[in-house]
Order: sequence, then structure tokens, then C-alpha cells
Amino acid sequence: MLVHFIGSRSGIEDDISYFRKIVDILAANNCELTRPWVEEAYQESQDGQAREDWRKITQINMEALARADVAIAEASSKSFSIGFQVANAIQQKKPLLILTRNQSLEDSFGSGISSEFVQFAEYNDENLEKIIVDFIRNNTIDNKDLRFNFFIDRKIYNYLRWVSFKTGKTKAEILRDLVKKDIEREDF
Repeated sequence: MLVHFIGSRSGIEDDISYFRKIVDILAANNCELTRPWVEEAYQESQDGQAREDWRKITQINMEALARADVAIAEASSKSFSIGFQVANAIQQKKPLLILTRNQSLEDSFGSGISSEFVQFAEYNDENLEKIIVDFIRNNTIDNKDLRFNFFIDRKIYNYLRWVSFKTGKTKAEILRDLVKKDIEREDF
């Protein structure tokens, strides 16, 4: 499962042990981060390096979020970046786990969000792994086909109908094969 992990770079010195634990739990459960940024950001904070171009970081985060199956936000430290990425995850209808520690859920970041895709959890060292593992398990879609609506013009429809007749495949199978070929070519 591909996971986009969201956290605040500005408070990374205080949060690094939690961030590392979250990343380790994900790795132990066969999850891959779409953007492994935690150690790099921590090292930059230790070296006193200037931050990268925020436009570039935002673009990289949005691309990583788009590739992800789910998102997990450690939102104990409130920041604009966390809010922006959370809003984008909700807009993209990504299952999202918002984690906070040492604060009640009513007072936590995003407590006013009402979305079927968002789960809130207050965590500590004892329950963090269970919360994350349950979230992953509830959002794993290993062998299920997913459906979505796809609008096409007449020319594409006629082509798909012709290829379907010629090959004996359904229009959905033809499109699936084309997308798979493109994924292999792009090395996604």
C-alpha cells in the first residue's frame, strides 16, 4: 500500500521520535511512503540548512498525495502545510488518518471536518501501532476491482466498440490493458 505521510517540518525536532515510529510501523506492515521526507527534513533542521523552495515542496507533496492509496497526518503540531495537504487528501477522497497526541479529539486539528474518508485518533506510545495497523487493514483493497465513471466522446466510444468487436474483449478490458501498458512504460 502506498501511503502519503503528512507532518510538520517546523516542529520536527520535537516530533522526530513519533515520526520515526509511524514510518517504522508503516514499513513493518508492507507500506511504502510516496515521499520519504522525514530523515531528510530532520537532518536539514540539525544542520541549520535553509528550507527548499516551498513551491517545489508543495508540488512534490501534491504528486506524492496523488500517487498514494491513503494518507496519514500527524497533526499534533498545527501548520498551514498540514492543513493544505489534509484538505487536498479530502478533496481527492483519499482515506485519511489524522493522528494527535496529548490533546482531546474535540480540541484537535481538523476536529470540525466531517467526511466519510477521515478518521481521527488520539495516540500514545502504547496504542499508535494498533491505530495505524487497523487503519491500513480497513483501507486495503488488494484483490478488489474498483469502479468509477468515465465519460468519453463519440469518436472514442466508436473506437472502443470496434476494438471490442474485433478482439472479443469488453470495452473495460481494452481500457484496462491500455492503462497497464502505460503504467509499465512510465515505470510508475
